[in-house]
Amino acid sequence: MKRALLVEDLPQVAQHLQAMLAREQDVELAGVQTQADAAIAQATTEKPDIVMIDALLQGKTTGFDVAKRVRAASPGTRIVLVTVPQKPVEPKPELGIDAVFVLPGGANELGVALGIGKAAKVAAGTIVAVYSPKGGTGKTTLALNLACVLRRQGKAVALLDGVMQFGSIRHVLQVPPSARSFVDLPAAGAMKTSIGEVLWEGPGGVHILLSPARPEEADLVQAADIATAMKLLAESHDYVIVDTPSRLTEDTLAILDAASLVLLVVTYMSATVANARSAIDTFEALGYKGQKPILLVVNQADTAAGMSKGGLEHALNLPVVAEVPTDWKTVSESLNKQQPFVLASPTAPVSKALDQLATALVSQQRK
Repeated sequence: MKRALLVEDLPQVAQHLQAMLAREQDVELAGVQTQADAAIAQATTEKPDIVMIDALLQGKTTGFDVAKRVRAASPGTRIVLVTVPQKPVEPKPELGIDAVFVLPGGANELGVALGIGKAAKVAAGTIVAVYSPKGGTGKTTLALNLACVLRRQGKAVALLDGVMQFGSIRHVLQVPPSARSFVDLPAAGAMKTSIGEVLWEGPGGVHILLSPARPEEADLVQAADIATAMKLLAESHDYVIVDTPSRLTEDTLAILDAASLVLLVVTYMSATVANARSAIDTFEALGYKGQKPILLVVNQADTAAGMSKGGLEHALNLPVVAEVPTDWKTVSESLNKQQPFVLASPTAPVSKALDQLATALVSQQRK
């Protein structure tokens, strides 16, 4: 269910749009605001999934101004401008306009603008492979907490444990013994009808596809099936976060091939940077350069050890989208209690850094 906020100062138009929204089964009206400031305040605090804004809003603050400010306050919100044929508007996500609804459009046009119409459902979600060529960088912890942050922002999020042997996600969460895993999925074409039944709902409402419970069961999973599962999850989720094995095995390459973008987790340590450089060379040999974004995330970034963000970007020729500080107490407690730290300690600096990472991902997707 998507929550929608309507910003409209003409009563008759507001009533008409309310009636249209009421007929959408997948939409719940979060409120109607006639004033720009009140609309921005509600969008900032509640972060609805959708905000519909009259492009012809009267007053000092225009509909376009409202769109920009809502985008800044809530990057995950879909912003739809409402206009008339005489005043055409072009969708420009970088300016806070994801879609345009032209009055007097019908239910199909409204559904597409809201992102819930049949045409809108064709588009797949973003698949993010969280990868590090070196163990101990915090890759799994970042993947889990990133998924929780995106879900908290109102996104439909799936988390796939791509480390099939010994797993990783099931060891940092309180997974019940009855939870099903990848080995419960049928192969190939039959997977589509049953994948929803195998997902376990984890903290904050994240849908998790777990790796096998026993190491020997990893041999039952084929690399092609992992890629198929990722694509199927992307059909029903806005984001699919995949915790990726460090070794460049057949499974790892299948995950990286299917991913929309790669988050490469590094630290300010020379050995990690050297491994990352080798991985990037491999990515270029595989043809990823120019095909999909490869973004750097620096974990334990306050342990610079003589390195800098600019120096790292220069050395690896890739942008750093987030720097995550060290917080041994918060992270250790979350791992021992098997609770994501962004949920247990949302105001901690490490949690705020994950918020910034999620915002950067949303911005990257819009680009």
